[in-house]
Amino acid sequence: MLSREQRDRFASDGYVLLPAVCPEDLLAAVDEEVKRVVAADPPSPETTGTHFYFLPPSTLASADAALRQSQALSLAQELTAPHELLHGYGHIQIALNLQAWEHTPAGPHLDGYHDPDRPVPFTLLACIFLGDESSSSSGNLWVWPGSHLAHGELFKSRGVNALMETGGHSTLLQSPPDLGQPVPVLAKRGDLLLAHYLLGHNSGGNTGSETRRAIYYRLSAADHEAHWAASLADPFLEYPTLGR
Repeated sequence: MLSREQRDRFASDGYVLLPAVCPEDLLAAVDEEVKRVVAADPPSPETTGTHFYFLPPSTLASADAALRQSQALSLAQELTAPHELLHGYGHIQIALNLQAWEHTPAGPHLDGYHDPDRPVPFTLLACIFLGDESSSSSGNLWVWPGSHLAHGELFKSRGVNALMETGGHSTLLQSPPDLGQPVPVLAKRGDLLLAHYLLGHNSGGNTGSETRRAIYYRLSAADHEAHWAASLADPFLEYPTLGR
């Protein structure tokens, strides 16, 4: 169960990192699944930085089990209750970050700008980490704390299509919102990140000795499509127990 402090941190910062949520037996099965996927379609030898696979939960059964058989999904649904969470895009993402890649993200993005006609948001991003990312040079995810609130104000004042021309990058707008400074998510194997959809985020460089590996789940409230536009302008619409 989430503590009051963890719930408050999510409400104010837009994310919370929860330690040791996924047990080793589930992680080991995911490791083998990731190895099979990568072996079947490996990145080119010259690839550095990010490399992704997007596959349906039926194909990534072990990754789906890590979400459902650990406490990850139930912890996520504590934030959105009474909304049930489902796979938003019908896929799970395997995220690799291959060394050596020197990179500090200049700005964040929001997901869901693959449709030419409208943004396609979801409710919550969850991530289970498969390795040690306790150093900021490990290919970490970088986040802009509190940017979920700034993005909500942006959509409220400029409309839900405000980021269509920038592909989800608010810092590329004329008169961009002030999102503050980013921080790397410093996580360990088995930790769980829960992040608001509106939280600005991006990938950082990997100058360590290991390929960064993590599993992302884009989760949507079961009735999300009925009020997707309203959820962009009201960051707490699908988080009714968090207060305002």
